[in-house]
Amino acid sequence: MLIAGGVACAAEKKSAWSPELKVGLIIATDKVTLNFSAPCNLTDLETGKVIAKIPAGKSFVVKSSELKTSAAEIRPQKIALKDLQTTVNGKIYFGGIRFIKVKNLFNVINLVPVEEYLHGVLSKEMSPDFPIEALKAQAVAARSFAMKNRGKHELEGFDICATVHCQVYDGVISHWAVNKAVEETRGEIMTFGGKIADTNFHADSGGMTESVRDVWGTATPYLIAVREIINLSSPWIVKVPLKDFSSRFGDGFGDLKLVKLSKMSVGQSADDRTSSGRVKTARLVGSNKTVDISGSNLRRKFSLPSTLFDITVVGNEVIFRGYGRGHGVGMSQMGAKSYAEDGWSYRKILEHYYSGAELKKVY
Repeated sequence: MLIAGGVACAAEKKSAWSPELKVGLIIATDKVTLNFSAPCNLTDLETGKVIAKIPAGKSFVVKSSELKTSAAEIRPQKIALKDLQTTVNGKIYFGGIRFIKVKNLFNVINLVPVEEYLHGVLSKEMSPDFPIEALKAQAVAARSFAMKNRGKHELEGFDICATVHCQVYDGVISHWAVNKAVEETRGEIMTFGGKIADTNFHADSGGMTESVRDVWGTATPYLIAVREIINLSSPWIVKVPLKDFSSRFGDGFGDLKLVKLSKMSVGQSADDRTSSGRVKTARLVGSNKTVDISGSNLRRKFSLPSTLFDITVVGNEVIFRGYGRGHGVGMSQMGAKSYAEDGWSYRKILEHYYSGAELKKVY
């Protein structure tokens, strides 16, 4: 490990206790540059022994070739973990660091209390300019997701990652509305049947959320389709040249001749549409063969914002016209914004989107 001069981190943050998360920041790297706001110990997790004392405000580089243990972590010597700020390759995070060796490389993991973690999540998942009650609903949903999914990346040595695969996490971000939303919902999560609820959320339902059963196949009582205050918000259009469209289905498909799909109507189900009106399956008739494809596969294949769409063929183009953004399950962020603007509390918003789930303060 090399130690060189550096600059001290920003002022420490004060807050009460909350559970600790292990968040994967950097996967399979050979080195990382760190800086801590307070004196810390580097501990070998194999032996439990302190192998180095790290001064505050000094940048240093950890190299995989010089890390002689399979796992190590850095925690503050005298202050609480929540009060420590750590700079990782120039970006500041609350909490300490853990290293997990992966062959000749290592994973860099942030050891961070849940409440401090949320400060780095909330403004990345929802605009800080949204009404405070919408932000508070998002804070509860994000907290519940983090608590529910602890251990999701256990094989990699951490709980959750810092990307859209889990929740986008960007370290220390300070904004008055974000701070207020986190602090005023401190320790609150959604539960169902005594267990933490799956608080899925998405950008915009387009007018009605989706039942989780129609997206991922397993029914969940509190993740059902519910109507929105605003119908058919955020229209979008995606155009695909006819030849390009046909080529996505292989040489055996031929040229697209016909699309069989019932017309979209929000909240109107059909044999080929779900209860919310999203595409369940579409039949594509080619010159050589006919293909039945799910709405989800069409969305992936053509990078569509959602599965709430119609398909038309006009001249030499296939045109998707739709509404909403995201999978549609759970809380719609644009819907939460609209309800908050209409005077709803965050509690009422959460109860609307997670039908039958309960808001509970667990710490």
